[in-house]
Amino acid sequence: MLSRFRGLISDQSEGIEERRINKHIVKQCAMIFVALCIILMLHGLLGGIIVASLGASSCILFLTPHKKASQTKNLIGGYSLAAISGIAFSMVHSALYTINISELDVILIVVCAFAAAVTTLLMVMTRLVHPPSAALALGLAADPHCLRTAVAALAGIVILCVIRRLLGKYMRNLI
Repeated sequence: MLSRFRGLISDQSEGIEERRINKHIVKQCAMIFVALCIILMLHGLLGGIIVASLGASSCILFLTPHKKASQTKNLIGGYSLAAISGIAFSMVHSALYTINISELDVILIVVCAFAAAVTTLLMVMTRLVHPPSAALALGLAADPHCLRTAVAALAGIVILCVIRRLLGKYMRNLI
């Protein structure tokens, strides 16, 4: 690993294959940057957890573009399951909030944890596993405007999938 990093910053790489891999690393990291810039410009500044889940998804997508976790069905499926779970648990949180329970912070923690756990369970059961989706569900459960946020996150993951589809032939698995 260290030899790959050294090859990025100097011309003393060990061979032609090493340089070719280094070019892929730089190129695919640039793709991550461009993809996230496009998503953030189109959707403005989203909530921190939503941006974090899209950032994690973009790393998986562009660093391992030909592995199972990067398949379009897993990305869109995982995010769809997370949206359903996150919205449902946001509604539970809102209902408990209107009851005026004194321990609202504890309730929010439990509701968010359930949203992530249920999303993970659904992803495994449907074989649509994409780990950053659990972060999306957690963020949506805590978001009072979760429907708008879920639509933005789903649009963001679709944009990432389209970019990967267009550029996939130029990428290789880096890890």
